[in-house]
Amino acid sequence: MPAYPRVDFLLLQLRLKQIHQSKRLGQHFLTDDALLGRIADAAGAAPDTLAVEIGPGPGVLTTHLAARAGGVLAIELDRRLEQLHAESFGIYPEIRFHYADALRVNLSELAERRRAELGLARIVLAGNLPFQITSPFLFAQCGPGVPWRRMALMVQKEVAQRVVSPPDRKDYGILTVKLATWWRVVERFAVPAGRFQPPPRVDAAVLVFEPQPPPVDAAEAAAWWPGFSEFVDAAFAQRRKMLVNSLAARWQLFPGRERANAALARLGLDPRIRAEALSPGELARLHGHLARA
Repeated sequence: MPAYPRVDFLLLQLRLKQIHQSKRLGQHFLTDDALLGRIADAAGAAPDTLAVEIGPGPGVLTTHLAARAGGVLAIELDRRLEQLHAESFGIYPEIRFHYADALRVNLSELAERRRAELGLARIVLAGNLPFQITSPFLFAQCGPGVPWRRMALMVQKEVAQRVVSPPDRKDYGILTVKLATWWRVVERFAVPAGRFQPPPRVDAAVLVFEPQPPPVDAAEAAAWWPGFSEFVDAAFAQRRKMLVNSLAARWQLFPGRERANAALARLGLDPRIRAEALSPGELARLHGHLARA
């Protein structure tokens, strides 16, 4: 196995090159070797795997992923790091950096192309998500056609609480429901703020996801998902109101109060219920009834 750069060496390169972390980009680099290794393991990086990394920074997680995976494709927005990457990782053909906005680039297409070039069997996703892109990035991983066989993503603690929240809690909402439709959280562990350089104001958490099938046949998922996604947006748009009222105000396909109340009754649900009281599965079943109404 190649001797990839050590974490302390990469952090030293940052200082020597006088590359200061950008507040605008939300850069906080994890410095704990053991935690970095745990994230790489949790991502499922293996010799037959391409590990796609979001926001590698100086490459502290990259080096752990490379030690386990058959290849690494790292997506970085900050081109100030390009020389550091070239000098530290340029001799390793299995590691490639792509400089782009992870929210704007076609990640699936890039990853599938790189996986095929390396002759690998599957793709996993890992990374330390800056707070300002966390929600839109997570939403983008929902839906058919996402190639990741596993995800290990570091997010702020409050975001992790939203993702894993049960119904009827203040953290439960659109993000919870949409992610739970496509993914299940199989592991969660804390990352204290003091393990980062510089330390952020709040602690972080790593969430490990595995895909799960949506509540419709795979052949129907592509056509079903946009409609269900719009239904969830409408249901939670006025979360303190009754679900029927929220849908009446925001959902273009709302079939009328009489039919909506009848659908709730068929599912054994109180017509005065709020969206936040329904599980993702209950919302999917209700949508199925209302979409056919």
